[in-house]
Amino acid sequence: MNNSNEPINLLLSREELLLTLRLLQVDSIPGLDNDPQGNLTPDGLELALTVASRALRARELARVQDDGSLALHNLLMTAVGICAYATQTVFVYHWQEDGDLPVRYFGHIRGDDFVAHTRPDDVLHLFTLLPTKDQMVEQVLQLCSWEDKAHKNGTYSLEVTDFGQVRQWAREGEVDTAVTHLTKHQPNREAATALVNTLSRSPHVSILQMLKQQADQSVAKQDFTLVQDQEHSWLMTSPTGDANGPLVVETAVKADIVSLINDW
Repeated sequence: MNNSNEPINLLLSREELLLTLRLLQVDSIPGLDNDPQGNLTPDGLELALTVASRALRARELARVQDDGSLALHNLLMTAVGICAYATQTVFVYHWQEDGDLPVRYFGHIRGDDFVAHTRPDDVLHLFTLLPTKDQMVEQVLQLCSWEDKAHKNGTYSLEVTDFGQVRQWAREGEVDTAVTHLTKHQPNREAATALVNTLSRSPHVSILQMLKQQADQSVAKQDFTLVQDQEHSWLMTSPTGDANGPLVVETAVKADIVSLINDW
């Protein structure tokens, strides 16, 4: 647990993370991708982990015990351990521009421990122990570049049965076709026009996936999407939980997003 008022950052190489996971007896965690330079041979992996252990010792994040075994710093074990054994998670995938690779954020919660796992580089992993869940929520909103616009430019709500088709028309510049299609299912042409205009402007898109372990060890899941342009910020949710089902699409403010995450 981070008892200070400030976040605590631990930056690890891929090999240092693999060593930590081995000592935790865990194979992987979300955000650990394949090595961009290819998989190591067994001997190559052992050499890499030996070098990683020395690097951790040099930064006083590990020490050799009297029996010759390696002991990691409690903060390091806690940060990676929470990611491995979280009871709640929030994963964020944010596209700043249409077509770019997403920026990823992996938030993990267990009891009163809150850890953010981000990827500043292909071979680096940043773990941040946060004092409060509020700070995690704020990090998520900052990553998504969230701005409140609903009160200024109008508040709308629509149910979209075939969002993929509407989005495709908007991307291809078929704005009138998309708006006409939407208004067949609901009379609010102003809301339909606002949504289609947003989709046609290469908006910022953020997908949030939240998981929570239940008392019976099952896992509950909730997804929602944020779509923003210069005029509107939209929240998209699926009432049925079916990715291919209808979406409720509505303009939202920061408090709506905070409530969704906190209530989870």
